[in-house]
Amino acid sequence: MACDLKNKWVARVPLFIRASAQSQHLIDEDIQCRTYHKQQPLFLEGHRPMGLCIVVSGLVRIYRMLEDGRVHVHTYVRPYATCNLIAALDGRPNPTSAEAVGETQIGWLPREALISVLANDTDLMLACVRILTLQNREMMARSDDLSFRTVPSRLARLLLHRGGFEGEANIPLDSLSQDEIASVLGTSREVLGRALRQLYDLGLVRREGRKYVIIDRAGLEKLAGE
Repeated sequence: MACDLKNKWVARVPLFIRASAQSQHLIDEDIQCRTYHKQQPLFLEGHRPMGLCIVVSGLVRIYRMLEDGRVHVHTYVRPYATCNLIAALDGRPNPTSAEAVGETQIGWLPREALISVLANDTDLMLACVRILTLQNREMMARSDDLSFRTVPSRLARLLLHRGGFEGEANIPLDSLSQDEIASVLGTSREVLGRALRQLYDLGLVRREGRKYVIIDRAGLEKLAGE
């Protein structure tokens, strides 16, 4: 049965693709859209969740504030992806914070509506499990990087994978400032600067304006441990 949605993007959200037409219709009825401006917070770590956050347009930065005041960027989220599924499901405080990178439109699905539709749609429930499993694997890989890899090694991986966001936001690394790159790597700008100098001195990478050009891919892969 076809589902006539006023918010046509709902059917493009990976979490909802396998949902029944009835579930998509119920979700569509309960979603509230809001527009956020550059650096405007969507939600804050430790606060109660407003519901499920879905990026409709623009770009969202997910991050945590470290005890020493530094920001650690977890990831960037592009349209049709969800941001805070864990908090929306369990109702406990948000584990991360999120802000708009530029003007961004967000769809909010209240937790009560999400739980209600999940209770009657097995395929949607399984989609939640798949997404949570993927997020858990990504978090474990990120934790291993921070625990066992040096900053030059993490930087090499970042350069090889165009910022590490190819499967998510597809953000060119040269569009990020050094402060933002340091936040992604979980380090300071000073330490990042020393790591970059090491890569330059080894002849692995050179800088052309804001772009990072890989000279020796094999050497960079060796440093990255790939």
